[in-house]
Amino acid sequence: MQKRKDRRIKQWNKAVIKPLPQGQDPLPSGEVKAVTCDLSLGGARIYSPEPFEVGTVLRLNIELVRSRETISLKGHVKWVKRDEAENVFELGIEFDHDTAQTVTSLLKNLHGLLP
Repeated sequence: MQKRKDRRIKQWNKAVIKPLPQGQDPLPSGEVKAVTCDLSLGGARIYSPEPFEVGTVLRLNIELVRSRETISLKGHVKWVKRDEAENVFELGIEFDHDTAQTVTSLLKNLHGLLP
């Protein structure tokens, strides 16, 4: 069994996800409103009305409920699973942190740490 790099914390945060262009691919479709189910420093499980292929690079804007901050970061889809009961897709996202500020904001939100 593979261990996670970071402990996930169950937390519902509003999110907007947008696929980013990759290589020669045409510009992907627009933004999708979603919600995080759990969150860690390294990634999130997100409920989305739209599926995304494994490997897709996304721009995520997440409204952090505890710290009342909105962060913007890139991530890539590690796995996708359909939840028939909820009629949504579960996405496993691994974050690619753009700045130290997103790491600080996540730490503050997840663990109540001050910068």
